[in-house]
Amino acid sequence: MNYLPMIIVFPLIMAIIMNLLHGKEKAVKYITFITAAILIVLPFISQYGYYYFGGHGVVDGWVSGIAYLYNPAKQAVIVTLSLIASLVLITGMGEKLKNNMFVTLSLMGFASIAAIVLADDIFNLYVFFEIVSIVQAGLVFLSGTEEAYKAGLRYMIMGNVAAALMLLGIAFLLASTGTLNITDMKNYLLVDNPMIYGGLLLLIIGLAYGAGLPPFHNVKADLYARSKGFISAMLQTYSKFVLVGLMLIILKLFNGLDYFASAHGVLIALGVLAMVFGVVMALLQSDYKKLLAYHAISQGGYVATGLALGTPLGIVAGIFHAINHVIYKSALFLGAYIVSCKRGSNLHKLGGLLPLMPSVAFMVLCAKLAISGIPPFNGFQSKWMLAQAAMQVNMPEITIIMIIVSIGTFVSMMKAFYLIYLKPVDEETLKEYENKEVPKLAVFSLFVLTALCIIIGIYPDIVINYLWDYAKEIGVNYYLK
Repeated sequence: MNYLPMIIVFPLIMAIIMNLLHGKEKAVKYITFITAAILIVLPFISQYGYYYFGGHGVVDGWVSGIAYLYNPAKQAVIVTLSLIASLVLITGMGEKLKNNMFVTLSLMGFASIAAIVLADDIFNLYVFFEIVSIVQAGLVFLSGTEEAYKAGLRYMIMGNVAAALMLLGIAFLLASTGTLNITDMKNYLLVDNPMIYGGLLLLIIGLAYGAGLPPFHNVKADLYARSKGFISAMLQTYSKFVLVGLMLIILKLFNGLDYFASAHGVLIALGVLAMVFGVVMALLQSDYKKLLAYHAISQGGYVATGLALGTPLGIVAGIFHAINHVIYKSALFLGAYIVSCKRGSNLHKLGGLLPLMPSVAFMVLCAKLAISGIPPFNGFQSKWMLAQAAMQVNMPEITIIMIIVSIGTFVSMMKAFYLIYLKPVDEETLKEYENKEVPKLAVFSLFVLTALCIIIGIYPDIVINYLWDYAKEIGVNYYLK
């Protein structure tokens, strides 16, 4: 039996069940834990290859119905998504209010992202793209603050416009090719025409919105900053894998075609702008969660740039950095959540936490070194690959920008570490800290993620080996003169 459809169907069923358990907190926690465990298992017991819902398959040479494609590269992404979702769900079990809604929305988001990554049918992808946009706004609303409501509403309004444009782009491609299946569509894109140009442009707009690339970076960063810390970990994971899923589809459809050259440059430019805007904005922040939110944008720029290079090495580096990024960034957001339980996230009101939580401080420091690209952590390995990919196509200026952005990342991360853990504080503040407990489930999740930062940093091949075959299939080797 192929369990592949269960990766999407199971969380959707559990989301419905959770929604019916309003007010039954003990039942919600018990079932949440079991659900989290099953989410991690499903990607390992699913079979590689195409899966056709309803058994339609290929009819008269055309793929009929909804199709999913599962391969080792997509397995690596889904396993990472499952791990982060499970840890965030477990962390959320410590929260008391509206727990069933948090679990319901998180599972809907998980199913949607998994479907976007697996989809070989572009309309099916669009449906789940819409769902995950609504889910993200709903998760922000759970924070219950006025700022959170404004951030979620702004995201939904902009989403209506971006998603409508993306749907129009899909309509253009359907009109030009006569199919919605991505594998079939590729065969009819060889001849360029204005409809295909329009479809590609509108897909890129949808990509920028879903991934938080310019000009949508401020809206996305606000979404992360206004959520509870552990929810921000989930939200930024959704965004990175929307970026990976959509970018892989664009590359599968257009990479190597002559008329893709100009769009190629646009995608690289969006990635570089996200890198630079993100780190500059992060350096200006005095709120810790906002600082992390803008770094999530900046790191998304690395991912987008690597994938946009379109070479096998660039694609491997881009996916690898997306996986690394969601791991260390989730660790950082969980660290921020633990700190906020003590005294909020204003950097100027924090300090002196090192003696009270030395193990948390050490794990957060590891995550900060990982995001800064310091060896032997996982962030170094993927940034090194990204730099090699840029040099391989004769774009050394991208490598230089990556290095400068990494320096800016390191400076802002060390500044935040000093202000939170090392800055001297008075006795009254220390007593205030001691009266507030540390969420133990969040510390457990932080430990798992930190361990992964080190393990993948030392043994990067345990991830990279899964990515090469698909990257060679859709990547194109070239060298700019």
